[in-house]
Amino acid sequence: MTLAPETRQEHPYFMYDAITGQPEAMALMLERHAVGAREVAESLASRRNIYIVGIGTSWHAVLVAEHWFRRFAGQRIQVQGWHSFEFCSYPPALGPEDAVVIISHRGTKTYSFLALELARERGAYTVAVTSTDPGPRLQVADVSFHTVSPERSSAFTISYTTALTVLALLASDLGEITGEAPGSITAGGGGGAGDAARLKDSLLDVPAAVADITDREADIAAVAERFANRQRFISVGWGPNTGNAYEVALKIKETSASDCEGLQVEQLLHGPFCSLDDSCLVTLIAPPGPGYERSLDIARASAAAGAPVWALVQAGDEDLSSLASASFPMKPVPEIWSPLACVAPLQLFTYHLALQRGKHPDLFQQDNPKQAAARVHYNL
Repeated sequence: MTLAPETRQEHPYFMYDAITGQPEAMALMLERHAVGAREVAESLASRRNIYIVGIGTSWHAVLVAEHWFRRFAGQRIQVQGWHSFEFCSYPPALGPEDAVVIISHRGTKTYSFLALELARERGAYTVAVTSTDPGPRLQVADVSFHTVSPERSSAFTISYTTALTVLALLASDLGEITGEAPGSITAGGGGGAGDAARLKDSLLDVPAAVADITDREADIAAVAERFANRQRFISVGWGPNTGNAYEVALKIKETSASDCEGLQVEQLLHGPFCSLDDSCLVTLIAPPGPGYERSLDIARASAAAGAPVWALVQAGDEDLSSLASASFPMKPVPEIWSPLACVAPLQLFTYHLALQRGKHPDLFQQDNPKQAAARVHYNL
């Protein structure tokens, strides 16, 4: 393969710059889109259905955003996350009472812009969350939120987190307007618009929590070095972090071509656990929340099966940390926003795993002649 002039051939690769640039970029999204998000949320609040659509990494952003929007929208507005291909192939009944939010970083993926065109044909209100320079067929949305410049690494990272930051703003604004919130964030609270406002305020703390993670990169690099020889990598999450479990599996495949799988915490125990052994590394995305007790079960079961566990936990955690082979404590953030923070150590682990395995993390395995030969047989 002939390397493009901008291709880096050693650390720091472009993926690394994107990961470490996330705290600043996320803070910028919260400032830049504050007014626009409120205006769009006002329009979303009057809709019958909100469909959130994406593919690839953006599909995982859809799963996170679907969780957020469902919990802020209340019972009157129905929220559904759709894979772009499925949305185009088996579309819902769309009309002017509906809204379609398309997530597409480059705006060039076939089924994402086809989904947007379908939504516009049916008269739906359309919103695009995309880069600062998207493909022209995505620029026809009624409203667009621009995040960061198109990534130069094929392993998208900063585009994922900045898109999620915009979607978090939209969801929390929707909660303020509808008077709905995902329960209280303080003891004794009753939810509602007040809690939606407090959750929105707490978003301002997330970039600092991510910066704290990137500042401790060396701890994550050490974990990647320790477990680099594993044959399989299993990532596990629940609720708003289910999408992150899928996302880290995708990133490892893209950057290291390693055998990996992302699973919902309960689903792991209903069959997939039977394949775990001492050749695996189990990564538990385990901030406080409904799946925490199940994470303890998985840690104990993994130890019995001989599989080491790396646990992402809230600072001060003792129970899961004592069971895990290694743990990474993170500053507390509300569970609903935890995907914005929890993805950072997963990205850094992925990056350093690629370095340990001698792989180029930016190239989508196109420096592998067989992968390059295969790539000519499909378009994205």
